Amino acid sequence: MSIFGFSSEDGNGHIVMGEAGDFYDMRAYLARRLLETEPVNHGKWQTLDVSQSSAHATYELLNSTLWYQMPQHLQGAVLAIKPSWPWAEDHFQERVAGYPINPGVEHENWPFHQGHVELHQHGGKYDHNYMERMWPKLLHYEYGMAKELAFQGYRFNVGELDDVIQQLKEDRGTRQAYLPIWFPEDTGATSGQRVPCSLGYHFIIREGILHLQYNLRSCEIYRHFTNDIYMAVRLAQHVASSLEDNVTLGQLTTHIVSLHGFIADHDVIEGMQA
Repeated sequence: MSIFGFSSEDGNGHIVMGEAGDFYDMRAYLARRLLETEPVNHGKWQTLDVSQSSAHATYELLNSTLWYQMPQHLQGAVLAIKPSWPWAEDHFQERVAGYPINPGVEHENWPFHQGHVELHQHGGKYDHNYMERMWPKLLHYEYGMAKELAFQGYRFNVGELDDVIQQLKEDRGTRQAYLPIWFPEDTGATSGQRVPCSLGYHFIIREGILHLQYNLRSCEIYRHFTNDIYMAVRLAQHVASSLEDNVTLGQLTTHIVSLHGFIADHDVIEGMQA
């Protein structure tokens, strides 16, 4: 094992660092620390009341930060991270295709999909998804209409993924290349809606190297963590390949406020330590 892992004495801060080929050792460290915590049922899972469900008690680590050297290419990401294949790549391509489709196609192909969409959708749509948040300009219009009919911001036009890429093209030193997934309508969940687990992606180039910071409020280790890291790396690869000059990939810094796992998945999480 070539990783470095550190946890604070009070258990409320965790840092793990590794190279491109170390992802599974990094995950194993977090899984081990996760199972050292006492499971707690926090009452709700997304918008559902699970207070009476013992299976929804969770192990939880607060403030986990990963410093991960990103693989440079698709094949390297697949081999190092081993996402849910081919779903993870198919869904990533759906995310970056340029249209805010909801619900999309790949949600039904997710390996853990068990139906019951009526628990998570309203009027046939999810409260949010990545396609809507990455491509908001067409949110109030039907799929395929001209981008001149853009959804407007408070004082300025809204931006989307391609605008972040253009910003990096025009100003390689920018500190502003941020793609938000969390929108103002999520604040306070005022309609009792589901809100995104991902907060956003911050791209920054220094000395020809593209680094990415990925912030999440919440991440479940068994069904989501591996695919979330894979798709963050793939997003960095997508941005790098869209730039006109050769840019190599640097560090993915991922900060997760609540990394958790369900007590019902104890044996699977324990297996992640192997």
